[in-house]
Formats: sequence, structure tokens, C-alpha cells
Amino acid sequence: MKANKLAGIVYIGCYGSAAEPCIYVAKQDSENGSLTVIQQVTGIENASFLNVNEARDRLYAVSETAEANGVRGGEVAAYAIDPATGKLRELNRQSTHGEHPCYVSSDGKSVFVANYTGGNAAILPLAEDGSLKPAAAIVGSKGELGPNASRQDAPHAHAILPLGGPSPYVYITDLGTDSILIYRQNPEGAEPLQQVSSYQLHAGAGPRHLALHEQLPIVYVMNELDSTVSVLKKNAEDAGSLELVQTISALPEGFNAYNDAAHIALAPSGKFLYSSNRGHNSLAVFAVNAADGSLTLLQHISCGGEGPRNFTLAPDGSRLLVANQKTNHLLSYRVDAGSGLLTSEGELLQISSPVFVWIG
Repeated sequence: MKANKLAGIVYIGCYGSAAEPCIYVAKQDSENGSLTVIQQVTGIENASFLNVNEARDRLYAVSETAEANGVRGGEVAAYAIDPATGKLRELNRQSTHGEHPCYVSSDGKSVFVANYTGGNAAILPLAEDGSLKPAAAIVGSKGELGPNASRQDAPHAHAILPLGGPSPYVYITDLGTDSILIYRQNPEGAEPLQQVSSYQLHAGAGPRHLALHEQLPIVYVMNELDSTVSVLKKNAEDAGSLELVQTISALPEGFNAYNDAAHIALAPSGKFLYSSNRGHNSLAVFAVNAADGSLTLLQHISCGGEGPRNFTLAPDGSRLLVANQKTNHLLSYRVDAGSGLLTSEGELLQISSPVFVWIG
């Protein structure tokens, strides 16, 4: 097993102005879970989504804005990670060529950004030092809009995720068109990203985030607008083809009040799936069927605040941290290894508008 170079390091992304700290670096006590802030990073506005690369030596952060430096569109910033402390040093920034970037991922060769209001996504090659080169491709959706007039008024790219390993495929969720756009990477070609197909979810789903099962050919989709999880099977010979296994609600039976579903993540074991609900203000816990990846709801537990936009699981699966945007704090949970169930450890940190959290 590889050594965890950032064991106990926590990165937190927040909404705020460039004059305010929008990225925090903290150290977590392995015994009691307490957090100690060791760095506050200013100079980046609305750092709403972060990505730590596989080598754990670079961090990429979107700046979720409509324009930057007088140019329409947001930015993505690259940071070097100090291997001894986990602290950040900015390398450079590039335009995302779309308004309000809300998601960033990486595969070691490129960084991928989804622009929510821009309705498009960008791929930015990486230099040898991990800094960002200008975007090599901008791709967007032209699909039919969904039925939710207030939220599906235009294409809204909400996540972009390379499948990783030898797979050349990249999935983009489009909340506005209820679809997953499926692209193939072709770094040496005239089009670094070529769309090969798409998958149409049910009307009004509003796909937001994805989780990929590492042992099964399964993709989980968190549908924001109707608070469901879609379980999709990847074709064994062609990951560019998906088929529906199951759609399951992330809310308790009989709950009919307002809710926006937010994040989704698998336990490191692959045995449990977690999602967050903004409105019901809870975390949902599902058991994963080892045969077909289908889900069974196990638990709803209060997030201890309002607006649980994002959460993260520790690499060993023993702890879960959730960022409550509207009540300005982080909460910690212990995770039972056998059952996957959560037990609250209480509030960890008061912080302004936290919307992303990652733990090493």
C-alpha cells in the first residue's frame, strides 16, 4: 500500500471574495477528530470545488465567477502542495472559458472543469511541474432541456470525470438536459475530446455528481432536482454505453418538502454509498449489492446544520466530514466499518460558507 503523504490533512473550499480566505488547510487529530487550521489561502474568489491529484502533490481549485480579469468566464488555479506540511503555494491560473465553474478533476495529464452557467466543459493540459496550460478543448451540450423551467433553462454542466486507468472515456453530467455526455480522450488529435454518445436520464432528474465503483462496472449519479440516485451499468466492452439498473430516492418515504440533493461518494470498501440532502438537511446511507451494484437505503442522519453541499470520507473509511454551507461549519461522523452507519461526533470547525471538504 502506498504511503499516505497527506495523512490527516484537510482541505476546505469556501464561497467568499478574493480578500477573504476561500481555501483552508487544516490538520485533523486522528484520535478525537479535532481540526487545527494551519493555513488560510486568500486571492481566489469562490473556491467552490477542489481536486487533489493522485500523486498528492498538486491541488486544483475552481474560482466560481462569471468573469475574471475582465474576461467572461471563471478560472481554475493550480497549487503546489508542500509534502511536509500540506500547505499550498499557487503556481498559476487559466480561464475555464465558461461562467461559474463548479467542478474540477484531474488524471495526471490534464485538468477537467465543468462550467455551470456556461453550460460547457474545458480540458486543460498540464505542464511538467503540474501548472496549467491554456484550455485545449471546450465542449458543450445541445440536448433538449428538461421540464423544470426554473432550473433547466439552459444546459448546465455540473461535473466532469475521467474514468481513469486505461479508459479513454470522460463523463459530463448536464443538469439542464438530464443527460450524461460521454466523450473519448484523444490527446494527439485535432479534437482532444470527442463526443461518442450520451445517456438520457429520466425527465427532471437534474444530474449533478457522479461516483464510480472501483470493483463493479457501475456508475452512480446523484440527481439534484428530484433527489434520486440512478445506478447505471457500464458496458463491459464499451464504457461509452450505459444502461439503467435502478433509480432510488435519497429521501425518506413521505418527505415532500423542498430539497436539492448535492454530493455522492462511495466508501473505500465499495460496500456503502453516501449522499447529502439540502432541505431535508441529512446524509443518506445505502448498502451496495455486491452482485449488481443496486442500492438499499439504510439510514438518514441529520447533517447537524443546513445546506450539506459536500462531504468526504477518510481514506480508510473510518470518518466522514460534511460541509454545511448555510450554517457555516464542518461536522464529523464516525463510520461503522461493518454496517456503514454514521454516528455524529459533533461540530469540528466554524468557517464561513464551506462548500467543499477533502481529507488525506
